[in-house]
Amino acid sequence: MKIILCAGSNGKAVIIGDVDAAPVPGEPVDLQNARMVLYWARECGGLLGLAATGPAEDTRITHAVPRVVETVWQEWVEVTPEAGERIDQWSAC
Repeated sequence: MKIILCAGSNGKAVIIGDVDAAPVPGEPVDLQNARMVLYWARECGGLLGLAATGPAEDTRITHAVPRVVETVWQEWVEVTPEAGERIDQWSAC
């Protein structure tokens, strides 16, 4: 399952990655093929729009790294299959 994780003590680090199971509050999250969202375009419709439809023009997403383990996070959102495909194909900034 692909998710967007709002990481860090303030939840402002937005990371997209694949997980084997839904995150459990209070436990670390192990993300594979992790990419950080630096900026999403207004046309995305915010965080939930990004999860629902994927990136839009001017969205900035980093290259992927094999694995990121986040120990401090605030919330997570499941990404739709359609948005996941667009994210995977999105050129890194």
